[in-house]
Amino acid sequence: MADRREDEEVEISPTIRGDKVVRLVVCGLEWPLRAEIPVEEFLKVAESIRLLARYVDLAQVAPGPAEAPMARARASWSEEELARFLEERSEAQKAFLRILAERGEVVREEVLQAIRSELGRPDYGGGDLAGLVAGINRRVNSLRKEPLFTIERRRLGGRLAGIYKVNPRYRELLLRLLGAQAL
Repeated sequence: MADRREDEEVEISPTIRGDKVVRLVVCGLEWPLRAEIPVEEFLKVAESIRLLARYVDLAQVAPGPAEAPMARARASWSEEELARFLEERSEAQKAFLRILAERGEVVREEVLQAIRSELGRPDYGGGDLAGLVAGINRRVNSLRKEPLFTIERRRLGGRLAGIYKVNPRYRELLLRLLGAQAL
């Protein structure tokens, strides 16, 4: 039973302004922040939430009465809905989703390198990536759709690294809609 819980994804959606997380939604519910979270600390916060989720069913945490009907509702994407969603995205957001769809999972530094190369923007940095991710997640949440990717923190080569993972349920569809191929 513990193995099953470890494999479940926790939906964590930050709203980022500048270099701070100013709003945090976990499993469709907004968590009241005591203070803004520096972006460089956010991966630690997300890791802590995922650890908590191994022991607490966060999806069952009761929302307030106004949120109750929609709090846990996460609809799947149809091909038409995802195509429309992608049409609304910026070139950088499309590049990010294409890279994830092609690779399945990718380390933060590799995503940055690939986006810099694809967009021809050597100055594209971590703050840009954080804003891009927040923009996608904000729109996905407003549509009440399943997440297209998750972010986790793992130890690689003796240090913690952010790992972006495409939602396997939508990988093939993203590849087709973005004109990409799995690597």
